[in-house]
Amino acid sequence: MKLSIKRQSPLLLFFTIMLLEIFLGGAGRLTTFGPLTLRMYLFIAGIGLFFLLLLSGRKLSRTTLVLMGCFLVVFVIAILQGLMFGDSHANLFADVKMVSFFFILPFFDMMINSYTDYVRVVKLIKWTSLFLAIAYLVFFVFLNSHIVPFLTIYRAMSKPEYFAEFGFRGEIAVIYKGFIYACIGYFFYFFNERSSRNTIKILILFAAVALTLARSYLLILTFLTLSYVLYKFLVSRKNRVLNMIVIGLVIIGAIAVVPILLEALGDKSVSDSIRIVQIQQVFERINPLSIFIGHGFGIGVPIRPVHMEITYLEIFHKQGILGLAFWFLIPIYIGLKYYNYRIYRKQNSEMNLIDARPFLFGVCFLYLQSLFNPYLTNSMGMTFLFISLIVFEKLKKFNEEKNLGLHGDL
Repeated sequence: MKLSIKRQSPLLLFFTIMLLEIFLGGAGRLTTFGPLTLRMYLFIAGIGLFFLLLLSGRKLSRTTLVLMGCFLVVFVIAILQGLMFGDSHANLFADVKMVSFFFILPFFDMMINSYTDYVRVVKLIKWTSLFLAIAYLVFFVFLNSHIVPFLTIYRAMSKPEYFAEFGFRGEIAVIYKGFIYACIGYFFYFFNERSSRNTIKILILFAAVALTLARSYLLILTFLTLSYVLYKFLVSRKNRVLNMIVIGLVIIGAIAVVPILLEALGDKSVSDSIRIVQIQQVFERINPLSIFIGHGFGIGVPIRPVHMEITYLEIFHKQGILGLAFWFLIPIYIGLKYYNYRIYRKQNSEMNLIDARPFLFGVCFLYLQSLFNPYLTNSMGMTFLFISLIVFEKLKKFNEEKNLGLHGDL
């Protein structure tokens, strides 16, 4: 799969570098220069370029304008709450810095504005996901071959600046934060045209995800895959009795197999107990005001003063129902756009239309994964959410350009 850049403009090159750094760079701490990470420098430059593009006459979609307005409301309220009731400006700054990545959405909106832009972004997602999977499989073999002592590898990957990026699963596996893009990329191959080469890529990605021994990655990926396969099976057969039997067998199988799978992935009782304590401490601190607007940025709980593993728990604690409503407004909107797009596809079945399912399933994966790890509100999760939102907003335009034959295809 070749990754070509037809328009060799500095702006296009910058955006490509920005996406590559996010897709491959995990939380961004691997590349630190001076006081900031490379991602922060790119973010600042992206904001500056957005204003230049705005001055040059580029327009934003109505959806982006509305979302930015809504985001500013919940963002400012959380900051004011944190300033009034918080006692740690450092924690407040940590929250504000992480969520501030949302301000790059208008730049993404301007940069993904044609079918060519869409094709380029999809190629980047597919290429980087496969690269992550192959790199990890090579590393997995290297780690378990014991050519280099485990302690040597552990010390090299446990430096303070790398600590938040890697997590060891005993001495046999490692989880990397950026691996979420291997999971997301899986759906772009899963919904691709069937071929032996594509099947091999799907198996490589799934094997890499499984060998991280990250139970949330594996369970969510398996759940979404089997859900789609089951849906297709049930839709293709109109026999209600047979469908009920199949659904029953799937439920029984899941009840029997999932506990065995969880046990095989190792003892997670410590991390589970920490999450339970977080939930208890959050609910102990609920008051009539915090239910609606939260306690504010920078105000955590004793066991997690800054960030919590369960994204929605942290959003509720710091921004209340208002914050949760904002973050769930986006997937609801994407779901409605996908529903309308299905109708559009039926009405234009003679056209060679874009398959939007990888973006839909990628967003589902992101929101489900955020039940276990804080992906949704950081730069990794927001980037794919922005891309998906923009793609669904401009799908009809991209399809028209594609079928005019003015652009290359995937």
